[in-house]
Amino acid sequence: MKKALVLVVSVMLMTVALGACQAAPAGPQIEVSGVWGRPSPMTAGNGAAYMLIENTGSEDDKVIGAWSDVAENTEIHDMTMDDGVMKMFHVDSYDVPAGGSVELKPGGKHVMFIGLYDQLEVGQVVTVELEFEKSEKMTVEAEIREE
Repeated sequence: MKKALVLVVSVMLMTVALGACQAAPAGPQIEVSGVWGRPSPMTAGNGAAYMLIENTGSEDDKVIGAWSDVAENTEIHDMTMDDGVMKMFHVDSYDVPAGGSVELKPGGKHVMFIGLYDQLEVGQVVTVELEFEKSEKMTVEAEIREE
């Protein structure tokens, strides 16, 4: 009887230990944090949202698009310095490497709201949907605030 009890307890402990040793889930694991946007003083103007997109998974992913109901069009953009002039341009995607991140920040990568339906005011919360190459679409909320 004692041997049977020891065997049962040993099997249970081994099962728990093996369960704790499982590898991280395959594929990308996307987390978004620090989402915010700047106030925009006029209607029919443009606005932007910024955030940190992290991939804690084992596979690379890409941001391939964005959508929001605050503007006629929502795109992913980047900026670069060219001969002393800052230039902004639409991009097809942002790489989000496995175990890495991509930061969207003023003066660099950002979600661009083109043709705002109304001005963006401090304290307002804007919904942004991010589309990924591999991961499911993700909806985040950007608080409009001064930098």
